[in-house]
Amino acid sequence: MKTLKLTIELLPKGAWNNDFSKTLPKKEWDIVRNFCYKRANHRCQICGFVTDDLDAHEVWEFDIKTKTQSLLDIIALCSKCHGVKHIKNSQRLGYEEEVKRHFINVNKCSELDYAAHLMKAQMDFEEQNKIYRWKIKADLTNFGLENATIKEKNIPFIENPYQDVDLNILSYNEIKKLFNIKRTNDNLIGAPKINYLDVDNYQGIITVSSLFANKIIWVLDGIKIKTKYNVIGEFVTTLKVENLEGKEIYFILLGDNGQTKSKAFGLLPQEVL
Repeated sequence: MKTLKLTIELLPKGAWNNDFSKTLPKKEWDIVRNFCYKRANHRCQICGFVTDDLDAHEVWEFDIKTKTQSLLDIIALCSKCHGVKHIKNSQRLGYEEEVKRHFINVNKCSELDYAAHLMKAQMDFEEQNKIYRWKIKADLTNFGLENATIKEKNIPFIENPYQDVDLNILSYNEIKKLFNIKRTNDNLIGAPKINYLDVDNYQGIITVSSLFANKIIWVLDGIKIKTKYNVIGEFVTTLKVENLEGKEIYFILLGDNGQTKSKAFGLLPQEVL
């Protein structure tokens, strides 16, 4: 394939929310992005479109062997070029055809070239998703910001005791083996029912969806650390394990007619990944 001027960059899941637009204080990010806009002289650094409405795009290089994401550059882009870079978001918002045409026009290539490049970007994305935590290497003095603190996230790896379990196809007796369920009476509704349970180990988030629950209590190494309440209907709640220090965590769902307690989710130090 010919060398492309405008390329697609799919950030691996473990790098989501690592970008400086989210991790830097607003004042510091404003220094960085305005430095880039001034350097670009209000012109998109890829297609050359002149506008005062530019985006600052971080260009990263990912090394799977060292689990390192290195900042190569921060460039000023127009919305269309930026939409190509983050094509998954463009697809989600319904702009894929528009950004595809922009990709083809800027690169002076064919739809086949576009399809081949998108497939290669997807393959790289899947390969890089094998890494859950990336070490960040960056020097922001090149972008007008002195003495910046690069924040490294501390997100333990969650061992999910319900990995590959489909709660929707299990019988009540099978579910009782997976959860400690206590009923306060013989009411037909009974204790809280788990609809859905998911662990996102890239961002360190446990999601629980349930019915008939008034509240959920999270317990870390035997100590209650968080309680959330439900008003009515389906109860969907999340817990972020970032910066938690402990070995295991579980939850208890409480309702009018009983409680449902989960097995323990193991928490492994980030260093083991």
